[in-house]
Amino acid sequence: MINIIKDLISGKRVCVLGYGREGQSSVKRIMEAGGYKSLTVSDKRDVSADVPAGVSCVSGDGYLDCLDDYDVVFKTPGIVLNKDIAEYKCEITSQTEVFMQAFGDRIIGITGTKGKSTTSSLMYHVLKTAGLDTVFAGNIGIPVFDIADEIKAGTVVVIELSCHQLEYIKTSPHTAVLLNVYEDHLDHYGTREKYGLAKKNIYKFQKNTDVLYTLPEVIEEWGEAPSETVYVAREDSPVKSFEDYPAIKLKGAHNVLNAAFVYDVVKRYGVSAETFIKALETFEPLPHRLEYAGTFHGVDFYDDSISTTVKSAISAVESIKNSAILLVGGMERGIEYEELVEYVAQSRLKYLICMYESGKRVYDMYEALDKPESAPKAVLVSDLEGAVKASLDRAEAGEAVLLSPAAASYGYFKNFEERGDVFKKLIKK
Repeated sequence: MINIIKDLISGKRVCVLGYGREGQSSVKRIMEAGGYKSLTVSDKRDVSADVPAGVSCVSGDGYLDCLDDYDVVFKTPGIVLNKDIAEYKCEITSQTEVFMQAFGDRIIGITGTKGKSTTSSLMYHVLKTAGLDTVFAGNIGIPVFDIADEIKAGTVVVIELSCHQLEYIKTSPHTAVLLNVYEDHLDHYGTREKYGLAKKNIYKFQKNTDVLYTLPEVIEEWGEAPSETVYVAREDSPVKSFEDYPAIKLKGAHNVLNAAFVYDVVKRYGVSAETFIKALETFEPLPHRLEYAGTFHGVDFYDDSISTTVKSAISAVESIKNSAILLVGGMERGIEYEELVEYVAQSRLKYLICMYESGKRVYDMYEALDKPESAPKAVLVSDLEGAVKASLDRAEAGEAVLLSPAAASYGYFKNFEERGDVFKKLIKK
């Protein structure tokens, strides 16, 4: 990998755009490679006190305006460019692109609007349980450059990939897993089509010797892959329902499908059905993903703060059989909520509690909907604290309250993790 970086930056003016964890990782590897003409970090924050000696800084609101002053720019996923990439004169690359070029033949890359963190974590866990030399990085919070030194001849590399990591890549992994493409991140992409095309990059540049694991509806909408395509189905997995395996902590039909994706991939690495089931039984689900948050006054509470889409909220309700109250709403991003309000109107729920800006729109849509007298009642509150109070006032023993917002947390919380943590604190008050 270092040789690829050397060839890319030799004699060049290099800029690292964004100085969070990945940006710091990029600077370290670029300095290790050496041979560049200059190295600069550009970040909205003033990070001049944090960069190594010999690295210059650009900061402030105009930090995106300087990119064409450089030959090569390493962009971090969290940065949104202020114009189309084709309009820049500089070469814009990323850790993901360089890493794919170096190790793509042994990478299992996993993406999807929903389920990618659980699926990639489970993939890693199953392979490790089976005794394979496996490393894990990417969108889980570990920059891919940080694991490069751990990769040996037989190492399997599991990478969780977000749309932002995939957006500008020109190299796809040998094994690509595309779980689903739902409406999301419209605040950045503007249209579902642009968002979906970013996701498609996980298989767009594959070769005919590579393999894609996905669903038929994904290919129908986004186009054929140049690689072998494997369509995944629950029926092909040895675990068709978690109810038959009380030791498995994962919940929901959507996670049964995620597990089927994992099984289809790992069996090519020689993992048996028995080992797969054993690994499922020892896998600890990730926080804020249909996480059981406790029982208070006989009422079960579930934290599904990861939910930012209509599909994920509906899946959550269907997964928790005693769900009676659903908490929705957050940042307004223009997502279409018709499917959600129509589903709720026909569901077994008793109450739909709506909060924040997008929750207000859901509430108005639901109230305007022609629905039966027996339909769940909608309640409008200002924030999460109000939503928890409203649910505590209405929930009865034996029922479940479910936070599955179908909306982003930004503007109200630092991230979905903080939203989930606040929810858990509020219910324990």
